[in-house]
Amino acid sequence: MQHTVKIFAGAFFLLVFVGFSWKSTQVPSPSKKSPAFSAGINTSIKKAFLEVWQHYKSLHRYGFEVIQTNLTSSTMQAQPVINLSQVFSSKRGYKLDVAEKVLDSGELNVADLPEEVLRGWFAHELGHIIDYENHSNLGMIGYGIRYSLSDRYKREREHEADSIAIRHGFRKEIIAAKKYLLENEFISSDYQNQIKKYYMSIRGAELCPDELGAILPKVKLNL
Repeated sequence: MQHTVKIFAGAFFLLVFVGFSWKSTQVPSPSKKSPAFSAGINTSIKKAFLEVWQHYKSLHRYGFEVIQTNLTSSTMQAQPVINLSQVFSSKRGYKLDVAEKVLDSGELNVADLPEEVLRGWFAHELGHIIDYENHSNLGMIGYGIRYSLSDRYKREREHEADSIAIRHGFRKEIIAAKKYLLENEFISSDYQNQIKKYYMSIRGAELCPDELGAILPKVKLNL
């Protein structure tokens, strides 16, 4: 029984590492070529990403790659890229995988999305990366496990990514992306239901503050 548990735990641990792109190869380092783009990436995707990237200056110190590839479970996926030998250090890079097609939309190319929608989507994904900065390299393992197993935690993280994007000046684009995905019939109802379940609503995005509110100290009143 103990042997079976160990096998299961090891397999799950490996799955988390693979899911978050923990590599034994060299971590991308910041350079004049960062962000780097995969060969042949669509020019409209590159243009929209670069427009958003300029507003996320805290990420410019990292190596960063944007890779257009065949994704089967999502449309875009932001991930840390961490050398296994540096799990206990603070060094890391990042990558953003972008699918050729919008998930569950039939034949809708990501490159054919309206520019405002693309910018909103990229702003959300870079919001995730800002959120990742709050976790150590080792802590990203726990992040991945909780995100995979807890609906509540996943919802919190998706809402935070939207909030970060709005605080970076992309409220209009975030709302445009939500309306596009939720109001078009060629987006599957299953995908729309996932968006409604985990992501900030359109109304929530409209009301989300532009800045983080100050945390007031607790004061004990003697009445």
